[in-house]
Amino acid sequence: MFRAANRSKRGFTLVELMAVVVIVGILSTLAVYGVRKYVFSTKTTEAIHMIGSIKSAEESYKSETFKYLGASSGIDSSDHYYPRHKDPKTQSKADWTNTDHGDYSSVWGPLGVTSDSPVIFEYVIVAGAPGGAFPTISDFPNINWGPQGASAPGPWYVVAARADQNGDGTMSCFVSSNLTGEIFSIRDDE
Repeated sequence: MFRAANRSKRGFTLVELMAVVVIVGILSTLAVYGVRKYVFSTKTTEAIHMIGSIKSAEESYKSETFKYLGASSGIDSSDHYYPRHKDPKTQSKADWTNTDHGDYSSVWGPLGVTSDSPVIFEYVIVAGAPGGAFPTISDFPNINWGPQGASAPGPWYVVAARADQNGDGTMSCFVSSNLTGEIFSIRDDE
């Protein structure tokens, strides 16, 4: 009887303490992973929202002018991404109303697409007339959403967004067009 009473006062064993440390480590790893995934999903929400806004603005522009407004000759051309980040491989944000950018007054201003806050993604629009060649997009070689490389059946546009969300040099990319309601993504958790 003396031994049982004395044993309850001794505390935890080293094995019990190590088990608690391991469990806390696992839970904290899961929490960090969950928070990181949540942060990336909020960043991708920006791209999805802005592409939706650009698509709406393009349809409004077409209803007035009977054509879509484009900013570049190709999606893979990095010169026309807007707003141009100083270094697209950083996680910096850029002001959407960058009037110093050459495409602001010719494309983004007339479209009327706005953002309430600075953006991490860069955007580009390629547009063409009926019978024009639909662009081939190197990041999306196997998507089935339009006649890539073939003649388009009517006026068309393609909008794309890209950003290096975690600073590792790998770009997350999103793309959509007037031919689909879907927004396709690749490496959206990068």
